[in-house]
Amino acid sequence: MREFDRRDHTVRWRLAGLIVVAALAATAACSESGGGSDDAEDAADGGTVDAAGLLEMANENVRLSKELDAAEDRVIAECLEEQGFDVHDQRELGQHEPYELTSLVDYYPTQEFLPEASIAAEWGFGWWAHTEEMFDSEETQDYYEAAFPDPFADEPVFDNSAFESLPDDERRAWSVAYQGEEATAALEGTGEPAGEGGSSEDGSLEFDEGAMPSGPKPGGCQLEMIEALYGEPKQVELDLDGGYLMWQWRPEQPVVDFEAMEAEYANRMSEEHGVFLDCITEAGYAGWEFNDTGRLVMSDYSAMLYTGEPFDEGVPPGEEAVADTNPPAPDLPADVPADFEGKRAYEIEMAVAFADCGDGTGYRETAASTYDTVVAEHYTAIEVDTYTWQDQIRDYTVKAQELIAG
Repeated sequence: MREFDRRDHTVRWRLAGLIVVAALAATAACSESGGGSDDAEDAADGGTVDAAGLLEMANENVRLSKELDAAEDRVIAECLEEQGFDVHDQRELGQHEPYELTSLVDYYPTQEFLPEASIAAEWGFGWWAHTEEMFDSEETQDYYEAAFPDPFADEPVFDNSAFESLPDDERRAWSVAYQGEEATAALEGTGEPAGEGGSSEDGSLEFDEGAMPSGPKPGGCQLEMIEALYGEPKQVELDLDGGYLMWQWRPEQPVVDFEAMEAEYANRMSEEHGVFLDCITEAGYAGWEFNDTGRLVMSDYSAMLYTGEPFDEGVPPGEEAVADTNPPAPDLPADVPADFEGKRAYEIEMAVAFADCGDGTGYRETAASTYDTVVAEHYTAIEVDTYTWQDQIRDYTVKAQELIAG
């Protein structure tokens, strides 16, 4: 069985990314008609939250960010073209069409354990799709398209064929001119970290004991653009797997406290969680517990069903395993089928029972509305701060346009 939840993680991070975009935008945006309204201040003080208004502000934030992206890239393109580089990598320069958010939330805490009834009846929880038998099958692709519609499906497709048809040495020369030797080498897996240390034989970066890994400093025309617009880029620390340094030049966007947001959701749902657990227990699925974010973590149970072993996502080289604080999954029934089709039938039967309990008790609807409310409240709490950030983004866009105009 391959990386048991690889695709699930991909979907989760993509949707989580949309939530982050919405969060930063929803709390920040200031439309052309004005910003920092009395309604926003009332909401920040605990008044009524205007979810529709927050969504419109979220989309305004996306538009502003994309507009600045385009202006930055025009500055960079002029720099490259002065050096004779007339064909550009559209993965780096040129993808500026804003996308439209349709909701502040694209991923709910119930998504992993509470499929829609129609999905449950046909595909269960989708655990079977991660198995060796089905991982690359057409049916698996059909399942993901039905259960996790691509929020970026309508994005324009950029033609990068002109750049990709260039010889390797010309594409590398463009990359060095664009972002510098250090960043180019890092993308090739041969980069040297900042300070002492070097590359291992497999291309991964090695650091002295106690040193914090860092992304490569931008160079080339990208650095020229940064210095002209923002001044010297700065290193900031990310709280990621023990710490990671990255280079930053734009003003930092205010962000919500996602841990506090999810803890608040779980707290408000405590009684409803009990109702749902009672229902699935009566349906024959006892022993489940919600974790402190209001989720049923099912990876161990699903892995045990199909492989006989708990889920192991592995530990990257040089990192320590993080203790699993989630409640343990129940044991599998003694009479669980041994063959693949029998296991899949058991999965579907279980998913249908969970979906029925979600709908029959009203848990699904309550969970969604509660999460919507908590998310909007947390976005509103940083709304005023983000108005300032948006004004800064507008100012930098004007400055970039002045650089372009000469």
